[in-house]
Amino acid sequence: MNSQPKKIGLYGGTFDPIHNGHLILARDARELFQLDYVVFILAKISPHKLGRPPATAEHRRQLVHSALEGEEGFQFDDSELHRAGPSFTIDTVRAYKERFPETQLYYFIGDDNVDELDTWKDIEELKQLVQFVILSRAGTPFFLSYPMVTRRVEISSTEIRNRIARGQSVRYMVPHSTCTLIEQLGIYRND
Repeated sequence: MNSQPKKIGLYGGTFDPIHNGHLILARDARELFQLDYVVFILAKISPHKLGRPPATAEHRRQLVHSALEGEEGFQFDDSELHRAGPSFTIDTVRAYKERFPETQLYYFIGDDNVDELDTWKDIEELKQLVQFVILSRAGTPFFLSYPMVTRRVEISSTEIRNRIARGQSVRYMVPHSTCTLIEQLGIYRND
């Protein structure tokens, strides 16, 4: 019988849409920190992105699921979609800590969210429950007390949405299955 995992990476976000930059850095972090696996946690409503509504939760769920299909060491969690109101990281982390009390949790945060980290709900408790890891697609190091995974990957969800709205290809920016699904669902065309 398998025991509890020793180390889990938690990667929360709206993933609107998920793209290869997310996947590359998550894979790098898994290898660097020797994580048992990385869980992609889809936010229903990000409390820090209330100004722009994302694609529907169901569409984003389908996109993340398609991107992770067959990816060893990556798992998907849509539990935040079943909660009312904004998705707060602390609620999800508490649930993981209850489920895996002896497991070391690593919480991935994009370098574009570092400045607002201290505004997160119950941040002091959160800092006690997880080891934050900064994922930097800019490729430039930050001088923070958190470990960092850095790789220059110039892909962003905003750029992808804008390209789709202009009728341009996003091939090679998102996994092939995700690109196909975006086309089938017709999302982001009117952004």
